[in-house]
Amino acid sequence: MTGTGRARDELPMPEGVPAVTASPASTAGLAAPAGPGYGIDRAGRGSVGSRRRRWMAGVLALALALVGVLGQAVPAQADVSKEPAPSLPGRAAEAVPGVSGLTPDAGLRSAASRRTASVPPGTGITLGKPKAGPAPRMVEDLEDPNNPPTCVPYISGQVTRNGTALARVDYLAEIVCNFYLAGAGQAYLIERTAGSRYNGSVIAAAAPFYFSSYYYGYSIGAVIIDGRIYDGGRQLEIGFDLALQTLDGTPWGGCFALPAPQRYLSPCYGLGTSYLSVSVGSGVFSTGLPAYNPAAAIRDIPAIDLLPSHVGGQSDPASTARQNIVDTAAGLPAQTSDFSHVGRTSVNLDLDMLRGILSLHLLNGYNFRVTAIAGSRHGSATSRHYVGKAFDVDTINGARVNTSNPFNQAFKDACRAYGATEVLGPGDDADHATHIHCAWPR
Repeated sequence: MTGTGRARDELPMPEGVPAVTASPASTAGLAAPAGPGYGIDRAGRGSVGSRRRRWMAGVLALALALVGVLGQAVPAQADVSKEPAPSLPGRAAEAVPGVSGLTPDAGLRSAASRRTASVPPGTGITLGKPKAGPAPRMVEDLEDPNNPPTCVPYISGQVTRNGTALARVDYLAEIVCNFYLAGAGQAYLIERTAGSRYNGSVIAAAAPFYFSSYYYGYSIGAVIIDGRIYDGGRQLEIGFDLALQTLDGTPWGGCFALPAPQRYLSPCYGLGTSYLSVSVGSGVFSTGLPAYNPAAAIRDIPAIDLLPSHVGGQSDPASTARQNIVDTAAGLPAQTSDFSHVGRTSVNLDLDMLRGILSLHLLNGYNFRVTAIAGSRHGSATSRHYVGKAFDVDTINGARVNTSNPFNQAFKDACRAYGATEVLGPGDDADHATHIHCAWPR
């Protein structure tokens, strides 16, 4: 799967999924509402139909043709079989502004080895009745006479806050079995913030693991979320795709309750066959970031200078660039000027434009002065300023905007990169000889 991670129709969850807020230092308090997949029995009730089985057979044939050395391999401590590791969908993160990958914290992994013996009987993903021949080879120090051959996923995470606007999220997904098999898995982050344009999307994906004739694998990743730019990141979930293949053809019997607070995000595909795939989630957790308010961030950054007057000298304090941002940060509409082509009107400032203003400083490093947003008087009544989708800048990095300003072109290019479709400045026409105008689509 690629892109948004929506190729599995089970992945996006309703916006009303309950959540428990995690502490700033840890996600140990993650909550798991009940989800699909619990109580699928050993006889395969709740599994896919015959067409799904035929599809899985095709996937298995493809998997067996691949060499399982494509990712982060866990060194085998047993004799290495010629059986290749199963294949994964291969989730790719959607590129979203304000979310950047980091080197994960290796300390997130437990110092002590995970053990299937630590979970109650009837928990996890278990095998069915073996076919004729030798039983699956058990891992001696993990064998539990009270449990059948079982695999148990473990998902954990850690949230570290940096001030009020930044949150680092480290995430880890592990699978441990008490018998030898071939396996593959990949951890990823799912956006769960209600109202976010990315809700339900995969916003980060860790390197997958692959192994054969082993019993343990893990996938680990980390991101930094800038809550000033990214519209989301307040509520997240760690996902875990798993593909498991028995080495001797023993079929999978059932997917049962998982260690709390984990839950199934998809049905278990392949019950009754030797190849099983399933997606597991951590449950929704909070990063503690405040509600998305880019105008408040603009208001509070001194390097983004907001003019508290009008360049033409008119007196209308309610519609200055600064007041437009102050009002928007407070949840109020911005005002156009009473001396403009449209007179006094109320408009909502465009979120993509606000994100662009922030990105010009936070990502490109520009210090600049904004002279007008919705207010002042512009070229005509159809100006995008009057609908809250344009801003003007007359100073960049301490230099006034004119034909000799060395930052003009790069600043204009950055505006376009952040979504502006109408960008004008010195050299374009006489009306923009002393300022740069960046406007977003209507």
